[in-house]
Amino acid sequence: MRAFCSKFHYGRNLPQRILIFAKRNIPKRCFHTPSVVPPDEVRVNVKVGSSGSIALRIRNPPKPTPNAPVIIHLPCGLHTEEQHRPIRNALNTLALSAHATVVEIVYRLSPKQPYPRPIHDIIAGYDWIRKHLSPSPSKPQYSNSYASPSTQPKQRLGICGELAGGSLAAMLALTECNPHGITAAALGNPIVDWSSPLESCVSSNSDSDSLNRSIKNLQTSSFAKPEHRYDPFASPLLFFRTPAYELPTTSLYGTSFSPAANGGLAKANDLLWELVPRRRSHRKHPPVGSGLVLPATRIDVGPHFMMKDKVIEFAELMQRSVDLYEERSEAARRERVELVERKEEGLWGEKDFMEIGRWMGEVLRRE
Repeated sequence: MRAFCSKFHYGRNLPQRILIFAKRNIPKRCFHTPSVVPPDEVRVNVKVGSSGSIALRIRNPPKPTPNAPVIIHLPCGLHTEEQHRPIRNALNTLALSAHATVVEIVYRLSPKQPYPRPIHDIIAGYDWIRKHLSPSPSKPQYSNSYASPSTQPKQRLGICGELAGGSLAAMLALTECNPHGITAAALGNPIVDWSSPLESCVSSNSDSDSLNRSIKNLQTSSFAKPEHRYDPFASPLLFFRTPAYELPTTSLYGTSFSPAANGGLAKANDLLWELVPRRRSHRKHPPVGSGLVLPATRIDVGPHFMMKDKVIEFAELMQRSVDLYEERSEAARRERVELVERKEEGLWGEKDFMEIGRWMGEVLRRE
């Protein structure tokens, strides 16, 4: 279901469950790297076609069970520590609070690795997880000492991420929400629409201002071509409606878009492109006959987040799709999409990961 909306698709002390995967079932193209890795964590390198490889960080709960949920965590995409301090214990906190196996996909996103590179990385990591950590009950992909193939219970998949990671988490949750795919998603300040200009947002909170500047810098350096911003896989809001602006082809200076001609990617994106407003209309998602069912979704947003209005619109359109196209009770439909307005800049800390893990564990075992 990955291509229907996009034209760009484009051993010691290790938990027993992870030892099964690491020793028996990792294909030759993947290998785990135990050096400088905590004893309760396994790292796997997964090849992404002919474009290098990415790392997966895998953390199990203290007492893993064969039917424990699997949660995918995506980093925020900002690499400056002063602007977004990494939560070193995020995987451990999620694993403990959700009692689930947690896998972090370390995707690539930089001026040298612009979109759609992170999309391809996330899909490659997800394919590995589906094959090795959450197989179909009818066709198990590995030998498991816990249960026979006939008695092995169905596993549940969830995903969480914030900022650019929240955007990519939304993309994967909306396109892989089949019966054996993702059934729960937690998004923090997700960047749901790269296609519209980012308005300056000045507040009395210096952390929020710094975060918003970082997001604007990320927008100008992460897309090799303007049309890449209009891909729903990059801007998941566009799964539910058409863009607010026509695709720009020339700048206000009359030059066509050519990074090479304009001195490189960043400089080309800094040009003032002519944005022509267009009428917005709804899109139906999931498509008819796709077999997709929108996952239970929690969306956190900060009061000064520069894309707060679009995040709220995304939540409303997602809930609209649930109300129109899903055959559930009214109470069940109301609980499908939850919008949480957080304090300050709204970024996740350790307590937030604990809360998200508990929510994710409850939803995944209920669905």
